Amino acid sequence: MKGQREIIIGLVGLPGAGKTTVANFLEKHGFTCVTLSDFIKLEAQKNGVTRFTREILQDYGNRMRSLHGPAVLAVQALETIHTQKADRVVIDGIRNVYEVKYLQAQSHFTLVGVTAHLKIRYERIRKRKGKQWVGTYEQFQMTENREEHLGSIKTGLRVSECFKKAAITIINE
Repeated sequence: MKGQREIIIGLVGLPGAGKTTVANFLEKHGFTCVTLSDFIKLEAQKNGVTRFTREILQDYGNRMRSLHGPAVLAVQALETIHTQKADRVVIDGIRNVYEVKYLQAQSHFTLVGVTAHLKIRYERIRKRKGKQWVGTYEQFQMTENREEHLGSIKTGLRVSECFKKAAITIINE
């Protein structure tokens, strides 16, 4: 939109918190959505992957950060934003502290944390259309633990550390 100052909102939160719901709401109000996992899927597809589990996305994302730098997904998101000439953007799925650091260097960036209690999030993802969780509550907890501790400090997933850097928190219960 010509004449408006660029706005970039980043979303961080654990699975089922409602990040994509917030992103969809903003899209309906004129924002362009860039989802970081889409870059990971593209990279995995180059290696023949056609089925995407949370673990595959986590592992490929960490591999990309190791090979191309810990902020690679944020860099790709900004390149996409500039290519599309979008000036109101929401970035869905931030999970690494270096992604946050890179994006916070942009004067027009705001990080928003979206949260909900573990059991509420579990029930939400069990009921999702198209990509619902089929495991047990305990398996969900184990998978979620990967979101917190998978990979090295530099290239790994650290959702809670990213969440602490949020300027705004949405409690989505």
